[in-house]
Amino acid sequence: MPNGARTRGRLGRATTVTVAVTTAILAAAGTATAAPGDLFGPSGGTTYVTPDNPGPFNGTFEKGSGTRRVTERYGAPEGGGTSSLELNTPKSGDSALYATGEVEGPLETFRDSSYWALRGNGSSPDAAPAMNIAVDRNGGEIEPQDLVGLVFIPSSSPAGRWTRYDLGSASFCFIRVSGGVDPYKECRDGAPKRTIDDVLAEFPDATAYAAGVGLGTGTPGASGAADLMRVGDRTYDFERSAPRPEGRASGPLTLPGPGRS
Repeated sequence: MPNGARTRGRLGRATTVTVAVTTAILAAAGTATAAPGDLFGPSGGTTYVTPDNPGPFNGTFEKGSGTRRVTERYGAPEGGGTSSLELNTPKSGDSALYATGEVEGPLETFRDSSYWALRGNGSSPDAAPAMNIAVDRNGGEIEPQDLVGLVFIPSSSPAGRWTRYDLGSASFCFIRVSGGVDPYKECRDGAPKRTIDDVLAEFPDATAYAAGVGLGTGTPGASGAADLMRVGDRTYDFERSAPRPEGRASGPLTLPGPGRS
């Protein structure tokens, strides 16, 4: 490999041992490649993320008795089909996060991003499913000291009701990664916050290389769900199975965006 070439797959697996953060975002084995300027895959439309065909979502981290699975328990927000990603952390030390593998792209893509979340009845108001973004703040060849976790936890999320969260101007907890850190807990404990624009102003070469949704430690009895995670003009819909257009066999499915065929 030439000097200066990226080594994200190799380094990602190594840092998983000491950097529990990008909390599973780095737990995926292997490296996926994205087209320049497009973080998670083909532009436009909706990609169905199913148990059989998860697409780029091949990173999972479940600590203790924490669980994540695609179910119909909470239904889905309008336009989100019948299923969603269910998350549960029964005990204080549990966590559950579902994320993409290492799929590199510009952090600025998240200026136009959103997701839907539902806080389960019985969960504390500040224990809703969070958006997590793994960031290499300097771009270039990644080094452990360059790893940053951006975590957005909805404040006072309404229980039992699907709510859409726009992330372009949202305040994320800015967490410098170190061994044993749980970004979700650090965020709930009052980590400093920055918008995507703030991060890019300080680190103009910052690169996002994975993202996902989850619940972290310190949230005993928490439950909830997430769906319709949108990054740029691509939306990820968590479903038990993808709908089949007439005349097409079952399998991985990506719907074209407007004006595409």
